Amino acid sequence: MYKTVALIIIIVAIATLQVYLCRRENRRVGLILPAASFVVSILAVIGMHFYTAPPNLISMLYSAVQVFIMMNIPTVILAGIYVLYHGRRM
Repeated sequence: MYKTVALIIIIVAIATLQVYLCRRENRRVGLILPAASFVVSILAVIGMHFYTAPPNLISMLYSAVQVFIMMNIPTVILAGIYVLYHGRRM
């Protein structure tokens, strides 16, 4: 129960931070969190490649695509907040 509450608090804090960064005068500041999330997703795919040994190339590519898509869900959400905020402003 406490882990779920902590996770929800962290998610709300990250979304609030993204909105705060989007409100800054410099428009590019709002891209910091989506870019960081994207870099983490790439590092996860690279790390998966080094620490697992799939039996063949197709299995390895399938696993890499799955990890890449799952790790980019926060990237899409954070970029969506950025686009929604700056789309409203224009």
